[in-house]
Amino acid sequence: MPKVRFIHTADLHLDTPFKGLSRWNSDLSKKLKDATFKSFKNIIDLCSDRRVDFLIISGDIFDSENKSLTAQLRFVTELKSLSGKGIPVYFTCGNHDHLKSWLDSVDLPENVHRFDSSGVQFQTFKKGDAAIADIHGISFNEKAVSRNLAAEFRLAPDPAPISIAVLHGTIGNPGPHENYAPFSREDVTGKGFDYWALGHIHKKRVISASNPAIFYPGNPQGRDFGEQGEKGCYLVEISESHDPVVEFIPSQVIRFENLEIDMSAVGKIESLQDKINEALEKVENYNEYVNYILRINLTGRTGLHKSINVKAEIDDLVEFLNGGQLNKQYFRWIDQVYVNTRPDIDIEKIKNGTGFSAEILKNFDTYLEDDNKLTELINNADEDFVNAQARKEAGDFTENTKKAILEKARMILLDKLTNEE
Repeated sequence: MPKVRFIHTADLHLDTPFKGLSRWNSDLSKKLKDATFKSFKNIIDLCSDRRVDFLIISGDIFDSENKSLTAQLRFVTELKSLSGKGIPVYFTCGNHDHLKSWLDSVDLPENVHRFDSSGVQFQTFKKGDAAIADIHGISFNEKAVSRNLAAEFRLAPDPAPISIAVLHGTIGNPGPHENYAPFSREDVTGKGFDYWALGHIHKKRVISASNPAIFYPGNPQGRDFGEQGEKGCYLVEISESHDPVVEFIPSQVIRFENLEIDMSAVGKIESLQDKINEALEKVENYNEYVNYILRINLTGRTGLHKSINVKAEIDDLVEFLNGGQLNKQYFRWIDQVYVNTRPDIDIEKIKNGTGFSAEILKNFDTYLEDDNKLTELINNADEDFVNAQARKEAGDFTENTKKAILEKARMILLDKLTNEE
């Protein structure tokens, strides 16, 4: 039975300069600059380790049309390593590395096929003399391609048992990405292709698992905090009579993540350090064999609110925690700590005092202690406080929900009255 195994990747963005690099440690800057290349090296190694038949790259190999000669040579060097193992490579050019931007002086290895931009082409992968799979693709000839390239795909006149389409473009809502080569799901269904190897969207997405399989692998290396989480590629197995089997495999060398730390009940700076260290240990549950760049958000009510809202103090703490990190095999680097805590308020102390705040708290208690009064209050609340839909559904709220609403309002009001930041 005809069968193929291949790696599907896209959006390598080799030679990415990385945003905000100038404010980072110089040693960290070097690691970041090399991250996209090392991630690609991981994919090349994966091709050998998993004994794939071929590699597919669905566009945006380089980050810029003004790609450096060094970046192109490093790319070609990795492809040559696959050539020596008899593993072919099929790739398209996307909006970042459109066909016109490639240097003619850099020759691609014989095992590599770069699809042209003049129209959809196909290459047939064979085992011996037997045709196993047709790989179809088309490249961008310029950065901004607005036509529907997906509509131009057709099966080969005498198709192989397996047909794969390679396309860089946007299906449906592009989100934060430019709407290049836009197409709909209907444009890629019913054409007889087994697998659509897509690129351009930097987050892994399964548009369809079968009939046909339509996958975005996302970019294999995150480049900033807008590209958080696990990054990698797909290992795909397709046989003539079965749905594709697709496995996502991580490839990133540096992972960006946001962490939130609840500072409630934390009263000492030493405890804050312990809390941060606990959070750093938890990220290893994602993948302990990856480097991390982290942003930490401190939340909750704490007696440390005033002292940690001094930027110099937080900067000193970050510098202390980052000390020696880059000498470790896998680092956990803190980029920034954001302080979004609130002051710790002693409600009983205020209530037992005198003045306006004490009277306000006593009024709140009246409603919190009487369920009927609380329901009446919420039902009659001004629309500026509770929107019309919430008022309409107030009768469906549980007593606990009603009390939670009022307690939250009480704390918001106390924040304003005590005027503490």
